[in-house]
Amino acid sequence: MTKRQSRLEAVLSAVIADNSTTIKDLTQRFAVSEMTIRRDIGALEEAGLVRTYRGGVIVAARQARSAGVASYSLAVAETEHLAEKRAIARLAAKFIEPGDVIFLDSGSTVGCILDFVDPMLELTVFCYSLNVFNMAASRKNTRIVFAGGIYHPDSQCCDSPEGLVLLNRSRSAKAFISANGLHLELGVTTPGQFDISIKRAAMANTARSILVADSSKCGLVRTGHFADLDDFDIVVSDAGFPEDMRQFLSERHIEVALALPVARTD
Repeated sequence: MTKRQSRLEAVLSAVIADNSTTIKDLTQRFAVSEMTIRRDIGALEEAGLVRTYRGGVIVAARQARSAGVASYSLAVAETEHLAEKRAIARLAAKFIEPGDVIFLDSGSTVGCILDFVDPMLELTVFCYSLNVFNMAASRKNTRIVFAGGIYHPDSQCCDSPEGLVLLNRSRSAKAFISANGLHLELGVTTPGQFDISIKRAAMANTARSILVADSSKCGLVRTGHFADLDDFDIVVSDAGFPEDMRQFLSERHIEVALALPVARTD
């Protein structure tokens, strides 16, 4: 994360904490020029996270959606952008090879990747979410390593210090990572806090990090930053993935794979 990205996150956190503040206060608090703060606030306002008025800054009306104040629900996510998510999952599945050791993150898109993998293919799957565990458990030739702990029913995920130690001591060939917000300046984010460390551990201990996210997440920012776009080796999304992000990734020699929608047949 760049110095500016760190400051943008800190500025956003300050506005959220106070609900409203002033340009002058932020300038003093972060010991930077007024011009610098105005540029930062401009970027946050463009992302829909804050709103300005006569020298003041307030949390934007769409903050709950864009900054992840509202809690994440897997049940709700599984009803949204279904065609895009299944198309992305099918394309992501093509990166999986026989005998692979893979990490599958939580979420509705990653949760259906195994739908598109040969059920007889031998795999080792690291996971920490119940929906991914259940999908992997239905396969005959899949070895599951489950990082358990405290169960979070809304996201169907588990977390614990022991699970994190397990992931940090393990290695994978590919880590398929989900996200709820993708932003060129503010990075890749999640609405939770407990899964930040899990995602970072998975990415730090894999040969290839693969970001899996539909284009509705682009331009959104959630509260928990865990990576930047150029921390990934491959990004898998749909045809709505914005051109500026494609160019950003292309300039950094990061593969972008875009899927066409596929309908369910069951």
